[in-house]
Amino acid sequence: MPPTSALILNVNDDAASRYVTSRVLGLAGFRVVDAASGMDALALVTEDTDLVILDVRLPDISGLEVCRRLKETPRTQGALVLHLSAQAVGPGDRAQGLEHGADGYLVAPVDPEELVAQVHALLRLRQAEREVKELSREVVHQRQLLELAISCAADPIALYDETGRVLSANQSLYASRGSHAVHAPGRTLDEMQAADGALTPYLEQVRVALRTGQVQRGTMVLGSDRGPRYFDYVLSPALGAGGEVLAVMSSLRDVTESRSAEEFREQFIGMLGHDLRNPLNALSMSAQQLRRKGGLDERQGMLTERILTSAERMDRMIRQLLDFARSRLGGGIPVVRSPCDVFEVVRRTVDELRASHPGRVVELESKGDGLGKWDSDRLEQAVGNLVANALKYSPAESTVWVGAEGSEREVVLRIHNRGTPIPAEDLPHVFGAGAGAGAPPVTRARPAAWGWASTSPGRLSGRMTGTRRWPPVRRRARPSSFACHDDE
Repeated sequence: MPPTSALILNVNDDAASRYVTSRVLGLAGFRVVDAASGMDALALVTEDTDLVILDVRLPDISGLEVCRRLKETPRTQGALVLHLSAQAVGPGDRAQGLEHGADGYLVAPVDPEELVAQVHALLRLRQAEREVKELSREVVHQRQLLELAISCAADPIALYDETGRVLSANQSLYASRGSHAVHAPGRTLDEMQAADGALTPYLEQVRVALRTGQVQRGTMVLGSDRGPRYFDYVLSPALGAGGEVLAVMSSLRDVTESRSAEEFREQFIGMLGHDLRNPLNALSMSAQQLRRKGGLDERQGMLTERILTSAERMDRMIRQLLDFARSRLGGGIPVVRSPCDVFEVVRRTVDELRASHPGRVVELESKGDGLGKWDSDRLEQAVGNLVANALKYSPAESTVWVGAEGSEREVVLRIHNRGTPIPAEDLPHVFGAGAGAGAPPVTRARPAAWGWASTSPGRLSGRMTGTRRWPPVRRRARPSSFACHDDE
């Protein structure tokens, strides 16, 4: 509040002195209430009183006693007390007054300007105290809300100090470990590791976060009263102004159910693909028997061939479905090598894409020897994905160029389009699962069977060339690479 709006209680048994003091304060803009005795002062003071100017020697009770009572009463303890005395003027008197709780002490007579200045100073002090108390209450309130939010969080949360000692942990963390409450506040990382060895990999990551100040992520498996539980965790360091680690917050998420559901889904896909083969084989064998039997008219023969072609295509789709299930379940994609001409695989794939993109021009050039032992299905899948993406991510009126070249060391496939270059920061992730490049199988099959994939950045010129290399099995060859770069 502005100092001039403050309410002051002026307590003095001498009427003349009381009048002069009240007059000076009134002219300075303060609101003033007068009291002639200690008991009057105690009766008139309220929680709205900002300052009490109190004579030390009063006729009923001393000003020191009045001050003591004011400071001990919750309703009035916030009021400031300024002793003003013309009789108790010695150093011992001033010391005694301050010891009893007074906030200031002046000896009368006092210069009016000094009195007003002293009052202003005390009121500023009172305002600062109020602001500090309000800020303290707000901090306490926010901390209580934070603690409540953490304690009520469904996910386990723990907080470690800069040494790795547990500052706090919510109830969900204790529940996640069953009866093993290893995250008791005050425990060190070494103590937790000794109590539960299954936490060792996780605690090592906590140490890394404390040492480097970088966010750490991972997954761990913990035993509990409900059996093994899988948790994804994030360790988030809190850094000080100088970059030092002040604390690390750990948040965990129980992914046991979602992990089980995902595994069930992948197993279901695998079983579905496997079970579809039986009726498909029956269909294919029946069509083959009709063709071998002969005697079919032109339309019947055409329908039989269409059935066989569709059955073969469905068989490839089922194999890809099984490959997907195996790769997702950690078994990897199996590779079956047999004599194969890469150039023929590329030609066949390009012809199919030309047919499915009638408005596009795909030029194909081959040079050298493309014979070797590879998995032709895998080659066809990889080439088809790469050429299809070259068509997809280039102007409709532009030409896509495909070149295949065989040598003693390797077979090289280059695919060129005029699409927008891949950003340099995305190149290392082009062949990751879900990246949209259509080539995750490249990283899931054995490289020796059908090549290697990597990326390298180039200048952003508006042209893009992809290079795919396969070392022929018939010769010894070092690993090669797949490179995405610009071409001018």
